[in-house]
Amino acid sequence: MQPHTAYPAVLMTTGANDPRVAPWQSRKFTAALQNATTSDRPILLLTRVNAGHGIGAPFSQRVGNTAIMLTFFAQELGLDAK
Repeated sequence: MQPHTAYPAVLMTTGANDPRVAPWQSRKFTAALQNATTSDRPILLLTRVNAGHGIGAPFSQRVGNTAIMLTFFAQELGLDAK
């Protein structure tokens, strides 16, 4: 990542109990990206408490993640909520 760069909007997700990627790594990367960007686009991190790495998430959590992602994309694309 390059400092003083206009990065696009970013929505990162992480699991608090992920054995492969420690949550602090996602937090550190998100904070560094927020610090480096010169754009006004949001750089967000969603941390799921009972989530890990892979497709083992319950159906309700997958649906919730999809809803959050679609809402984020719709907002960034300026789509009408109607």
